[in-house]
Amino acid sequence: MPLRLDSRPVGDILVVQCSGRIVAGADVHSLQMLLGKVLPQHHEVVLHLERVEFIDSSGLGALVRLVSTARANGSDLKLCALPQQVRRTLELTNLLSLFEIYDSEAEAIVAAYLGSRYSKDKGDEKQLRILCVYDSADVRALLGEVLCRAGYKAVTTGNVHDAQILLRATKARLVVLGANMQSVHGASTKKAMEEIDPAVSLVVLDDGFGAQDPGEAATKLLDTIRSRTAGTAA
Repeated sequence: MPLRLDSRPVGDILVVQCSGRIVAGADVHSLQMLLGKVLPQHHEVVLHLERVEFIDSSGLGALVRLVSTARANGSDLKLCALPQQVRRTLELTNLLSLFEIYDSEAEAIVAAYLGSRYSKDKGDEKQLRILCVYDSADVRALLGEVLCRAGYKAVTTGNVHDAQILLRATKARLVVLGANMQSVHGASTKKAMEEIDPAVSLVVLDDGFGAQDPGEAATKLLDTIRSRTAGTAA
């Protein structure tokens, strides 16, 4: 089975789901091309290897080179959900300790946020951390930029499952939520967030927020956040 690579951003982290074989030729080349492109942008990449059937010597060599290059440039590459045969290969080659390896995707994402690179962002504890959950990538980009320019520390994601991971990782004090994401499979998003942090505050955007005048929408959102968080520390 040819290697298939499916990627999605989870906040500032990029998760890459690998399916198939990581072997010499087109498969290794496609992995190298993708990571070479995204590592400078995201800096932290998590390779999800649960569906990987086999890694040959060229594939393992590519991973070694990729992680070494990433770290030399101030980035990192983490592995998660290793199949038993892949873990065994790393043990036999004595390379297990070279990589940061986690049992689950969520653990790898949290570890990335708790690592040294993101710890540097915690110098200004007065910056309120805000998590934005919206299904449109364009609207997420707008929200993130507007909030950052207003002096907040914003992280964005496109689904509630990833938002739960990010809430644990970033300890955001406020969640901005798209109107159509208030429940998932019949379960309340507000309740799910409060189970992680009972003190978290939730701001639900107007239905059709993405079609509103951006100036008016941004002003209303910032006013709501300021009133909701008046006197609140990060």
